[in-house]
Amino acid sequence: MRIAKHIPLWQEITIVLLIKVALLFVIWKSFFSEPVARHMLVPEPMIAERFMNAASAPASLYKDDL
Repeated sequence: MRIAKHIPLWQEITIVLLIKVALLFVIWKSFFSEPVARHMLVPEPMIAERFMNAASAPASLYKDDL
C-alpha cells in the first residue's frame, strides 16, 4: 500500500519561492555584484571628452557635406 504525503499548497509555493530567491541571489552575487576588473578605471576627463566629441561629431559631419 502506498502512502502519499502531500504538503499544503501554500507551503509548496513558499518553498518554490524561497528556492527561486536563493538562486537569484547566487546569480546576482556571481555575475553582477562587482566589476570584473576593478583596476581598469577610466579617468573622468576622458569620459567627458568622449561624450563631448560624440555629441559634436554628427554636427561637424553635416557641415562638411555642405
